[in-house]
Amino acid sequence: MTDASGPGAPSGTEAPSRSTLVLSDPVRPTAVRPAEAEGRVRAAVLHIPRASLALRPDHVELLLARPISTGSGSAAVLAAFLATLLEHGADCRPEAQSRMGAIALDLATACLAEQLRVLETGTDETRAQTLLRRIHGFISQNLADPDLTPRTIARRHHMSLRTLYGLFSRQPASVATVIRRGRLERCHAELARPDLRHLSVQVIASRWGFTNPSTFSRAFREAYGISPTEHRATASAPAPPGRSAA
Repeated sequence: MTDASGPGAPSGTEAPSRSTLVLSDPVRPTAVRPAEAEGRVRAAVLHIPRASLALRPDHVELLLARPISTGSGSAAVLAAFLATLLEHGADCRPEAQSRMGAIALDLATACLAEQLRVLETGTDETRAQTLLRRIHGFISQNLADPDLTPRTIARRHHMSLRTLYGLFSRQPASVATVIRRGRLERCHAELARPDLRHLSVQVIASRWGFTNPSTFSRAFREAYGISPTEHRATASAPAPPGRSAA
């Protein structure tokens, strides 16, 4: 969790006048800048082992990168405790620091639990859309991984395959189609790039998760109406005489 201060924050260990809490995951680093902060930002990081947080991982993930206001409630208590700990914690004996670490964990858990209850007051559709955006982002970032499959996505997001398929049941495309279409779009773009002409069609396909040449060629033709080789040749063909490039 990060405690970020605005431009008027003094230097040293003095508590910031304004702060925002943000939950992040070191496995999936995310750059978050509090909306109210302009200029210099000071951050205090509280490391919480996953096993120590008594909340369901799939629920906690809904809070990742969501700024939490410290204006009231348990978030205000947690922010004030962390600011005081930063200012005076170094003067405490080791056993006292250990006890205060346990207190910080309890306060953080209470804060996150309260935020989850706030989310639960929203509609099921709102929660589904939040999770869908997270999954689409995960797919986009991992298209090059040949092991990216619906099962991998479900496991990474702590849900069953049935739940994942249910999320996509009312979407224009299934989760498998989203993966395949994303990979094909990347291949389509790279095959048209002159600076990648030295790479074979299959090398480009494998760069985006296609491990079987015939499967890739068939999927590409179904999507674009021509073969990958034909697309590359068409893209690299010179413009007709008398016609300037756009």
